[in-house]
Amino acid sequence: MSSLDAQLGENRGSKAGPKPGQGHRSRTSPSGRQGFRRLLPYLGRHKKRLFVGLLLVPVFTLVQLSIPWVIRGALNTLEQIGKGEQRMDTRYWVALAGALMGLWAIYGIVRLISRYLIIGLSRQIEEEIKDDLFDHLLHLPVSFFDQARIGDLISRANQDIELLRFMAGPALFFGLTMVIMVPLAFGVLAYLSLPLGILTVGLYSLVALGLIRVFPKLAVLSRKVQDTQGDASARAQEDFSGIRVLQSFAREEATKKAYAKVATDCLEAQVAMAKTRGVLHALFMSSSSLGLLALVGVALVDPLPPSDLFPAMLYVLQLSWPLMIIGWILQTWHRAKAAADRLDEVFEVPLEESLPEEESPKPSFENHPAICANHLTFFYEGKAKPALKDLDFCIPTGGTLGLVGPIGAGKTTFISLLTRLYDPPRGMLFVGGVDVRDLSLRTLRSTVSLAPQDPFLFSDTLKNNILFAEENREKEPLPDGQRIDHLLEESRLGRDLEAFPGGLDQVIGERGVTLSGGQKQRTSLARALAPRRPILVLDDTLSAVDHATEKHILESLNQRNQAQTRILVAHRLEAVRGADLILVLDEGEVIEQGTHQDLLAQNGWYARTWRQQQEEGEA
Repeated sequence: MSSLDAQLGENRGSKAGPKPGQGHRSRTSPSGRQGFRRLLPYLGRHKKRLFVGLLLVPVFTLVQLSIPWVIRGALNTLEQIGKGEQRMDTRYWVALAGALMGLWAIYGIVRLISRYLIIGLSRQIEEEIKDDLFDHLLHLPVSFFDQARIGDLISRANQDIELLRFMAGPALFFGLTMVIMVPLAFGVLAYLSLPLGILTVGLYSLVALGLIRVFPKLAVLSRKVQDTQGDASARAQEDFSGIRVLQSFAREEATKKAYAKVATDCLEAQVAMAKTRGVLHALFMSSSSLGLLALVGVALVDPLPPSDLFPAMLYVLQLSWPLMIIGWILQTWHRAKAAADRLDEVFEVPLEESLPEEESPKPSFENHPAICANHLTFFYEGKAKPALKDLDFCIPTGGTLGLVGPIGAGKTTFISLLTRLYDPPRGMLFVGGVDVRDLSLRTLRSTVSLAPQDPFLFSDTLKNNILFAEENREKEPLPDGQRIDHLLEESRLGRDLEAFPGGLDQVIGERGVTLSGGQKQRTSLARALAPRRPILVLDDTLSAVDHATEKHILESLNQRNQAQTRILVAHRLEAVRGADLILVLDEGEVIEQGTHQDLLAQNGWYARTWRQQQEEGEA
């Protein structure tokens, strides 16, 4: 079992997902493994197309089986002509040639249509499963991504869904063909020669016994291959994301060796699987030879007339293809089953708990404080010590809250609870007079605009990154012609535009790689300022900018809409100097609180840190 499997198992046991109609979406996380049953709803959506496609399978299969029988009739006619029992009739042979051509045309056309309907449908189902998986991942709690490896998730979303698609299309198409053709072909062989039919069934039964011995090993190897592929994908994704760190520390060779070890594990699993599949392939490839061998043996003991011998040979050869298909399906079955289990592991992770938006109450900032913490205490899962302990305060609408303290004091934890990236206990945190646990996630997160401590920028234009929260930014990116200029001025990003050849249309690369640390923070700040939501949170957003730029930004914030409540998380105390309430946190507890002047008068941690920072600034 991979490390992610264990982590997913922990998540599955943590809490139950929302019931139908109670979550923010109608589709909820299933309980229990579904395996291939996961395909049933998707197949049901396209049942008419699937029905027609499956209905055509017996049509072209019966046409295919009828062709040797028509040839048998022609050989019988030739025998009778050779014996003088019948005269040559040109019209008969023209009609026979036309019939054979017609049968082949019907076979080809009907098979093509059936294949398009069924296997083409499987491609559409693949797209739908990928859409559902992506949608599911978007609504999983942040705690899941704290543990999951992105590369492994990508592997599940691509390779595993591709294998599951195989069961929704090719396995159905070829499997039904096999189910119809094999018994009918054996029946015709037995009709032509009972000993031939019995002997052929017996020889193919030996092949089946060989399969029974190989399949258990194949199931284990299939899961191992899927897991090692996920490990390799996760390792590569992590290494490429951190390529600048690797190169700056000259760790290329060590990283290459570490990846080589993962790749070797993947190779060994693939080779072991290939050897096992090779045995299966050999068994099925030998099936046609065994059938011909049975035909020769019976012909030696009990000679068949030419009119039966040649069709019998055609039926034996026709059997070789579906029997090879059986092998193909059975070889892939276990890989697809492992893939289905790996996908279930993700789908089983409970979604974030949330009411539908239409059932969610609305925060009231006119009649209630913007934010209230009522003895807020919070434990991270598996931790004995609280990350926050007994926070108790209220911030009025339009007020400013400052959060300061040493690293690991719990400042970012509070922001994560406010936006419900983690769920606080009920009755301990309120926004606009409403418990955050009673607000839908969309309602709550549309109320708060956040500039995080570690800004994440997308590989897009600078303008689209700034207007990321705007619903109609593509159609109407600038509803107010001066708005973008105002955002650039507020964030002090406008002065950097000259450095970008494309200006606002400059693509800034993955995670904003072409920007400096300060430019990333100011772009993230502009993105948070754009929506003008009731609550603005700056989580140490100005740590990478110089003092003059920070001062200008803070002055701009003070001139913004007075109805907007602000939370400033900072290590530089100058950033929170004008806050209405400053909380000094240490190990999750409030050790000091008050205004800037109050805290200086207390002569505690805040006052000491203030004096130290002032001395460093003067130096």
